[in-house]
Amino acid sequence: MRRVAAIYRRELLSYFTSPVAYIILFVFLLANGVTFYFFINAFQGRIDDILRSLYGGIVFWFLILLIPPLLTMRAFSEEKRSGTYELLVTTGISDTALVAGKFLASWTYFMFLWGTLWPFLWMLESVANPEWGVLIAFHFGIALIGLVFCAVGLFASTLTQNQLASASVAMVLNLLVFFMSYFRSFFQPGDLALRYFDYVSPAYHFVNDFANGVIDIRYVVLYGSFSLAFLFVAVKALEWRRWW
Repeated sequence: MRRVAAIYRRELLSYFTSPVAYIILFVFLLANGVTFYFFINAFQGRIDDILRSLYGGIVFWFLILLIPPLLTMRAFSEEKRSGTYELLVTTGISDTALVAGKFLASWTYFMFLWGTLWPFLWMLESVANPEWGVLIAFHFGIALIGLVFCAVGLFASTLTQNQLASASVAMVLNLLVFFMSYFRSFFQPGDLALRYFDYVSPAYHFVNDFANGVIDIRYVVLYGSFSLAFLFVAVKALEWRRWW
């Protein structure tokens, strides 16, 4: 456990000392600030509409899909390219500890980014009465989706030494998860297959559950299982590449 904590501290510190991380933070705040200003004017102060658009619009999903691959693309790709991965392995740190520490660090920074939006929400509190239960549900959903997409990004980073290739693979996998909601049009209402697609679709969960302040424990199991599956595959990919 101490080795996981050491890797976690090392990786988290690297985020706050990396210019790329600050560029991501700048773009994140700029995109959300402009979107926030636009929706305030577009919806004439209607808080419910502002929040639903801010946490479910195109900009929101663009950031959700893009940021985790950018945060994780150098996790193992850079280690292998620079040769530091071999040094870490010789210290006795297991692949499981490496994956766990890097995963927790990337997810922490991902949630830090979304935590920077709370000043916007406190501004709304001064002029209106937003539903804090809905806001908590939104951020709970973001945390769950972040678990999956950060795990996907780490897995992609174990496959190649090229950071751009790693980010591209992770982005494609994330898009496949996101576009599950669009397969609903191929089924009739009441079809059993439609229920399966709805259950695994992040977009459906945000529109129909988190947007209404609903937090379902089944989603914790769902996203947690997906995350563990990708982390497990990432560990096995590292073990396989070590022997080949």
